[in-house]
Amino acid sequence: MLRRISAWLAGLALILAAATLALSALSAPAASPPMPVGGSWRSIGPAPVLHDPYAGNESGRVDALAAADGSLFAGSAGGGVWVTSDEGKTWRPLSDRTPDMAIGALAVQAKPEVIYAGTGENDDCGDCFFSDGILRSANGGRTWQLLGEKVFYGHYLSSILLDPTDPQRLFAAGDFGVERSGDGGRTWHLVLGDPTTDLSWLPGNPRRLLAGVEGVGVEVSSDLGRTWRVLAGGLPHKESRIGRVALAVAPSDPSTMYVSMATLNRRCTDCLLGLYVSRDGGATFQKLTHTPDFLREPNTSPPQAQGDYDQVLAVSPQNPQEVFAGGVELLASTDGGARWTDLTQTFYLHTDQHALLFGAQGLYIGNDGGVYRLTPQHTMQDLNTNLSITQVYPAMAVSPGGHRVLAGFQDNGTAVYNLHTGRWTSLIGGDGGWNAFGAGKPPRMLGEVDGALQRSGTSGRRWGSPQPPVGPLGVGAFAVDPRHRNVLLAGGQQIWRSTADGGRWRRVTHVRGGGPVTVIAFAPGSGRIVYAGWQNGQVALSENTGRTWRLISPTSWTTPCAFAGPGDADAYVTDIAAEPGDPYRAFVSVAFGMPQSLPDCPFVFETPAANASWPSWTDISGTLPSFSALGLFVASNGLVAATGGGVFWSPLADAGWRPLGTALPNVQTTTVAQLPSGTLLLGTYGRGVWELPAARKPASQRPGGLRQVPSGR
Repeated sequence: MLRRISAWLAGLALILAAATLALSALSAPAASPPMPVGGSWRSIGPAPVLHDPYAGNESGRVDALAAADGSLFAGSAGGGVWVTSDEGKTWRPLSDRTPDMAIGALAVQAKPEVIYAGTGENDDCGDCFFSDGILRSANGGRTWQLLGEKVFYGHYLSSILLDPTDPQRLFAAGDFGVERSGDGGRTWHLVLGDPTTDLSWLPGNPRRLLAGVEGVGVEVSSDLGRTWRVLAGGLPHKESRIGRVALAVAPSDPSTMYVSMATLNRRCTDCLLGLYVSRDGGATFQKLTHTPDFLREPNTSPPQAQGDYDQVLAVSPQNPQEVFAGGVELLASTDGGARWTDLTQTFYLHTDQHALLFGAQGLYIGNDGGVYRLTPQHTMQDLNTNLSITQVYPAMAVSPGGHRVLAGFQDNGTAVYNLHTGRWTSLIGGDGGWNAFGAGKPPRMLGEVDGALQRSGTSGRRWGSPQPPVGPLGVGAFAVDPRHRNVLLAGGQQIWRSTADGGRWRRVTHVRGGGPVTVIAFAPGSGRIVYAGWQNGQVALSENTGRTWRLISPTSWTTPCAFAGPGDADAYVTDIAAEPGDPYRAFVSVAFGMPQSLPDCPFVFETPAANASWPSWTDISGTLPSFSALGLFVASNGLVAATGGGVFWSPLADAGWRPLGTALPNVQTTTVAQLPSGTLLLGTYGRGVWELPAARKPASQRPGGLRQVPSGR
């Protein structure tokens, strides 16, 4: 009898719960206007971000540079190949429709204008994308073909060399070693099997190749790569734990060559092992003992360095004693490395150097801020006039009035976009992240930079850090209550809550083994319902504006193509969004790793509208292409998924997916927001922010109707 009563009570509880959920759904107002489902995307930049106090105007990461016949080519991290023929006054993209826009290496033949662009970045970073192959254009970038897919897929490329004596012969280097082609890239043959981080000709001798090899040092071939030997005279041995290696040979004196090496020593991984010079063609080397550690981040304890991320050398074509060493900083020496000048302290020059190239107008520099030039007159110029290659992190924020947008960028901090002027202005430097608008008039700006929460009540002129005690990993995702903007939720290992606009904090979750919080999302129009996701696939729900939480994720996220269970370190909750009309109808996107460098199964799950069995999760990935979804947005008329293969939308009534809008480059997309007008904003990882204008209303419907407000995100 007791069992029957218990069962009956349990059933009644489920019915009452379902009724409560349904009433909540019916009473929740819509939080956003319908989104446009047609039309053309339009770039709104940054092109570039203006007025960074340390780097001038900045665009985004450039990994490769090449020049031919008066044109300069730049290969960007996710933004494709760009070209300028007027020394950076104007740029135009060349590879927007290619299969892969993450460029790690470039080589150009002047006549005919043949371009080789190696996809896959030689930067060993969490946001680096691997290769699909080598792109080749025989007409200056008007059309492209993809070569070597089976050889290079899943790798990175550090260098492409073209044989000056044979236009059909080329070499490609990367983590696979060195591959050689004798037919313009159609077929390849492996000639060196060691991971190669740099590859160089010996000037005047196209049969002799130098390879910077991780774990080995420098290997040399005098027969076009058929045989190799290790250079040892004065260079470290394998036992020295050699990391990434960079090379430079003096064009005016091939007997002078420079080699820099990072160390894999645990006491300072990726710090400078040494910078070495040879004056006898590589027979012997001398360590330049007065070289500052240009691979180490300044003022870090314990020491942090990034010799695996950015390390490059260059020698003046006229003077073998004038050498440049780029890492975090850019050093210059005019006496062969005896004394050095730090150019990042002398000029407005972005940190993190990836490419150096001498041209007729000086030294061209590719770094995390775009393209710069050191002129022969020893002045520094940024050449980022309309170079739109910014990598946008989740998540953008729209001001309550809809006139400003905050966005965080890879190593270009937080910037604000003014819809009236159409300009992006730098606010804080570093690696940007999540953003929000808080309380106050004008509303306070909140941003996350380098893992620290930042707040400004002066429209971005001055910033402070109301840092919650989130632990060693710092702040990840955070969110502001859209109805009570002094209430702030911030995530580290756990979620912390502040009711004083960041002044005081209290931990509100106790999730075991959750790992970093990756997303916090208020349900639009609810004011009470909040969702949170973790890096290990767990999802939690709060029904009282973040005061208390409970896990609602399933035992495992399952799809027909893969498995990702809570507690799995590879499962990453990339975004959560709720339907404006029903805060309990939630959508969750999950990825393996972050970001996804290779095509992967798409994971988008839905828990249906309020009912007695809530939450129950259904895979609605449907017809999405084989790329992870990184951002979600729900309007009253559909669900948007920003994926590694473009942006798609689905009516809320089915799981069929359609491309959203036209004219978008083939770029990774990361985050979606909406203006009060209904216009959608899309963040991309390599081509900045794009907008899809709202459909124009018939005259009979303007003005009038309900006032439109921005979404809770």
